[in-house]
Amino acid sequence: MGSGKTTLLNHILENNKGKKVAVIINEFGEVNVDSKLVKHTSEKVIELSNGCICCTLRGDLIEGVHDLIQEHNIDHIVIESTGIGEPVPIAQAFYVQPELLALEPGIPNVQHRVFVDSIITVVDSSQFMEMYQRNSTVEGDDFNRGYGQLLAEQIEGADILILNKTDQASVTQIDTLKELFSTMNPRAVMFESEYGQVDPQEILNTGIFDIQTAEQSSLWVAELEKEPGSESEEYGIETFVYTTTNRFEETKLIDTLNSGLPENIFRSKGLIAIEGSDAAFLWSQAGKFLQFEQIGRFQDAENARSEIVFIGQNLNREWIKDKLDNAVTSTSFARTK
Repeated sequence: MGSGKTTLLNHILENNKGKKVAVIINEFGEVNVDSKLVKHTSEKVIELSNGCICCTLRGDLIEGVHDLIQEHNIDHIVIESTGIGEPVPIAQAFYVQPELLALEPGIPNVQHRVFVDSIITVVDSSQFMEMYQRNSTVEGDDFNRGYGQLLAEQIEGADILILNKTDQASVTQIDTLKELFSTMNPRAVMFESEYGQVDPQEILNTGIFDIQTAEQSSLWVAELEKEPGSESEEYGIETFVYTTTNRFEETKLIDTLNSGLPENIFRSKGLIAIEGSDAAFLWSQAGKFLQFEQIGRFQDAENARSEIVFIGQNLNREWIKDKLDNAVTSTSFARTK
C-alpha cells in the first residue's frame, strides 16, 4: 500500500546479506534503484552490482518467474503486485494442479522449483483508517470494490504485516491498528517500520505461507473457533458473533443492509440462510461497503444456520442483535416448491 512498498523493495535490494534477490515489479518508475548499484540495464531487466536482479512484469507472471530461474541463479524472488492487487490469487498461481497444467502446455511448470514463502502487506499507519472508511470505489479497479473491501482483502490475505510510517502516526493509532489487524488476521506476524526499514532476514525465507490456510477466511474461521470472551479490548476493538437457526426474510434483510451499519463496525463477514431456499449467501462488509451474494448451497439445508462475525470499536451488541432479529422469520427452514 503506497510508497512503503517501494522503500521496502529498495531496502531489500540494498541489504541482501550476500543472497541473490530478484524483484519483479510492475513499472521501473515505481522503484528508483540507487544508481551506484546499477551494473547493466535493458528494457526488461536491471542487473545490480550486488548480485540482485530487478525486472518489470510483462505478460504472464509464471512465464516471468520461469525466465528468471532459467537465466539467473536466484535465492529469492520478491513480487510486487499492483496497489489494487489481491495477494492470495497471485500465490495460487504457483499451486496450479498438474492436470490443469496439462490442458495448457504453453504455461511453464515451475512447481517444485519455486515456492511461495510469504505474503507481505505494507500498511500506511498514518492514513489506513481514513482510506478504509472512504465512501468511494477504488479508481482503476475492474471489480469496482470499495477501499474498505480492497484493504480488508490485503490485510486478511497477508502472512506478514508491516506497519510503516510509524513516525507519522500516534501511539494510539498504531496500537489500535495492531489490535484491529490481530483480530482480522490472527495468524499474521506484525512489524513496525519507518521508511520501510525491516531486516530482510525477518521477512525472507520464513516458510510461513500455507496455501490451505490462505484460501480460508482468517477472520471468519478464527473467530467462530475462538473461546468466548477471549478477545482483547484494550483499545475498544472487540468481536461479536451473531448466530441464528431461523431464516432471514430476504426483503427485510435487504432493507437492513440498505440502512447501513455504524462506522464503529469496521468488518463483518458470514454466511446467511434465506427463507425458502437452500442457497448459501455471503455477507461481507468492510468499512462503508457491504457485499451480499450467493456463493453456493448448504449441504444440510434443513439444519443450516446463519453466522456473522462483527469486528468493531465499542460495539453495541444489543443494537446489532435487534437489527438482525427484526429481519428473521420464526421458522427454521421452509423449502419452496
